[in-house]
Amino acid sequence: MSRVAVVGAGVAGLSAARALADRGQAVVVFEQSRTPGGRMATRNVPGVEMTRGTTDLNFDHGAQYFTVRDPRFAAAVDGWRGRRLVATWSGRLVAFGGEGWEPVEAGTDRYVGVPGMSAIATHLAGTLDVRYTERVDSLEPLTHEFDRVIVAVPSPSAVALVTGVPSLAGRITVVMKPCWTVMAAFDRPVSVPFDGAFVSGSPLGWVARNQSKPKRDRKIDAWVLHATPAWSAAHLEDDAELVGAFLMEAFDDLARAGLPRAFYASAHCWRHAVADPPLALGVIHDADSRITVCGDWCAGARIEDAFLSGLAAADAS
Repeated sequence: MSRVAVVGAGVAGLSAARALADRGQAVVVFEQSRTPGGRMATRNVPGVEMTRGTTDLNFDHGAQYFTVRDPRFAAAVDGWRGRRLVATWSGRLVAFGGEGWEPVEAGTDRYVGVPGMSAIATHLAGTLDVRYTERVDSLEPLTHEFDRVIVAVPSPSAVALVTGVPSLAGRITVVMKPCWTVMAAFDRPVSVPFDGAFVSGSPLGWVARNQSKPKRDRKIDAWVLHATPAWSAAHLEDDAELVGAFLMEAFDDLARAGLPRAFYASAHCWRHAVADPPLALGVIHDADSRITVCGDWCAGARIEDAFLSGLAAADAS
C-alpha cells in the first residue's frame, strides 16, 4: 500500500486524496486552516445583534457557484445531487455595463452547495485523515515519510515549498490576483431587481444575494460583494474596515434606491483568488522527487478545474 501526503484541503487536494483513498492507498491531508474547502467556503457568524434581537449569519464568501462541462465532474456532481449536497441556483442574474442592467441569458446551470458552499468540501473530506491547523513549511519530512507528495496550494505557496526541486519550481510560477470580499446583512431587503450581478465600470465585479440560493435563511437579506482583481490588487494592503466601507458605497451606487441600514458588514481578502493566466496544464509532476503539484491555477479558474486537476494528480506517476 502506497502512502501519500497531500498538502492542502481545497477542492483539488480533496479530489486527489479522495480518488487515492478510494483505490486503497493510505492518504494523509495536511491543512493549515481549521476547515476544508479553501475558497469553496461558507463564513458562519453566530449571534449577530440586529434590530429585532440576534441572528446567525452565513455567507458564501468565496466561490459563488460552479458549472459543469466535463463528464468526470458531471458524474461527481450527480453523486452530490443524489446526497442533496448541491442544488441548482435559479436566481435572477444580470450584467451591468454602465448603461443599466441586462438579464444574463439562460441556458447555463449554476450549482451551489447546500446549505452552504462548504458542504461539498466537508463531504469530500469525509472519512479522510485530514490534519487541520497543520502548516507545512517544508516538504523534506514528508518526502522521507511518504511514497508520494501532492501539493495542492496556490502557486506562491507551492513555489516556496518546492524551491529545492528546480525542475518543478521553474514551471509553476503563476501570477495570482487577489479579491476583496464584503459580507453584509441589512435590516430590510435591498431593493434591486436581481439576485446576482456581473458588474463592470465599478470597483465591484460581482454582487449576490446570498439567501436567493437554495436552503439558505430567507429571513435575512445577506449579500456578498466581490471587488475586481485590479481594484483588489491596488488596495491589497489597505485596512479591511476602510475597504469594506468603500465597497459598500460602490454597492450603494448600484442600488439606485439606496441601501437600507446594514447591521453587519465585514471584509475579507482572498490574496490568491485567481490565476492570471492559469497554466492550462492540469497538473505538474516530477517523477524523480515524487512530488506532484495541482490546483485550479494549473488548469483554469473554475471549481471544475480544481476538481479535475486533483484527479490528474492522483493519476500522475
